[in-house]
Amino acid sequence: MARRIAYIGDPVLTVAQVAYQCRLDPEDAQTELIEDVIIPGVTGQAELRTGAAIRQAEYEEEWPPQYQSGHALDVGQATDITSISQIQPDGSVVELTVAHNLRNRGRESFLYFPDGRPGGDLLIRYKGGVDLERNPTVLTWLLMHAATAHEFRETLVSGTILAELPASMLDSLLAEITVPPRF
Repeated sequence: MARRIAYIGDPVLTVAQVAYQCRLDPEDAQTELIEDVIIPGVTGQAELRTGAAIRQAEYEEEWPPQYQSGHALDVGQATDITSISQIQPDGSVVELTVAHNLRNRGRESFLYFPDGRPGGDLLIRYKGGVDLERNPTVLTWLLMHAATAHEFRETLVSGTILAELPASMLDSLLAEITVPPRF
């Protein structure tokens, strides 16, 4: 399982985009709420639902020996391999200089070793993040969910029935980047 080391890019949404989607006048936008709660919240939702990197970040994952050349990385939308290291029996890591290439096939990214996979457990570090220009429906999903989060900031709504748009309609906006389930 990959783990995010750190976000390295700007947030995928701006306060201005969210304010516009929420039909807010610029002076009515609660900047801290949008920047610190809503944008990270909907980014996290999209990452959880899709298994893809939404905001640019650096990831790290361990590959056991059975993961051969051509195996998929755990996080979709990987863009660059930053390092490949071999995990030593004592837990230390030794960075390797090994030929490799990364192939992004839309939803998933695959790591290949043209000269053969190095032996043992590997530690793969990579960068990833969705290209919103190539996947404009993801931006639509993020903005729609940001507006919903802005309107309904609490976990409970009293005195009214709140109905969601059909999940199939909303989640289809993320279909292009959703990593298929693995067994």
